Amino acid sequence: MSFWDKVLIKSAAVFKAALGLGFFICTAYIIFSIFDFLKIDRKVYEGTYNMVFCLASFAVMFIIHKISSFHKEPLFKVKKLSPDQVAAIIIVGLGMLGLVATYINIVNLLAESRETVSEAMEEYRDNVDRFSDVPQTVIPVWDSILYVFNICFIVPVIEEMTFRGVVFGQLRREFSPLISIVLSAFAFGIMHGISIHIGYAFACGVIIATCYHLTDSLIAPVILHSVFNIFGSGIPTFMSIEELGIPGEITSSFSYGIHVSSMLFMPISVLAIAYLVNIKRKKAKEAAELEKALQTGDGEEQETEISVEENVLPADDGSEAAS
Repeated sequence: MSFWDKVLIKSAAVFKAALGLGFFICTAYIIFSIFDFLKIDRKVYEGTYNMVFCLASFAVMFIIHKISSFHKEPLFKVKKLSPDQVAAIIIVGLGMLGLVATYINIVNLLAESRETVSEAMEEYRDNVDRFSDVPQTVIPVWDSILYVFNICFIVPVIEEMTFRGVVFGQLRREFSPLISIVLSAFAFGIMHGISIHIGYAFACGVIIATCYHLTDSLIAPVILHSVFNIFGSGIPTFMSIEELGIPGEITSSFSYGIHVSSMLFMPISVLAIAYLVNIKRKKAKEAAELEKALQTGDGEEQETEISVEENVLPADDGSEAAS
């Protein structure tokens, strides 16, 4: 294969990944337009909007998966995880939360001396706060609860289908795992849109894609992403719903506890990733040994067949001559 043939094939893989991301963006635009046409305020009914968008995106990503997997390696790899793998993934999710907390702390320190960073941080806080744009009094409680449910369980599924399933899946067909991880993480960071958000979204994208590669199962990044969202934004947002009457002191104490404990999980999460690496290596070694054993078995079987033919044919010739 010539150099330009390789360039063409790799460019096609990047294009397919970008095309999948384009369909994701187009779906968001269509749902946005529908809500705008129906004059439904997305800020008031953000939970409803997220649910509709997620359902539409699920259908789109599933269709892309089916088309791209026709007579090819499946775009989505879904294997059952062992209990120890699930435990390791949960630990990585908590450690990733600690990494983001550390990142935000550093940015807050920079914001004290740099006005541009301070403005970016303010924009970030408004973006992640469900109730920053609209008073809670005009938001139905059921929509706020639906929003939390989406953030914790539905959004992780859709984003993992998109960024690890479609984007990373298309890239890994032609690129090395490392390049595929970095490129998919870059797309994940850029899609989050806000300057402060992009930095840690890229780092999270690298970690999540790595865990997907190590487990060969889309279930792993979904669990990891869910753990991160549950403790990072889901529970704090749920506790801040005024109609539930949860005292602010409890909410603040819980958030602080999660903040500190997640940072303690950071070194443990490194060990958890190392454990996943070890499992993958063991499985690869076992698969190689099994393949070697099968090849050896086939060779011995062929030798046996040849020896049988060599022993039988002369006897047959002799018996026919005697008759």
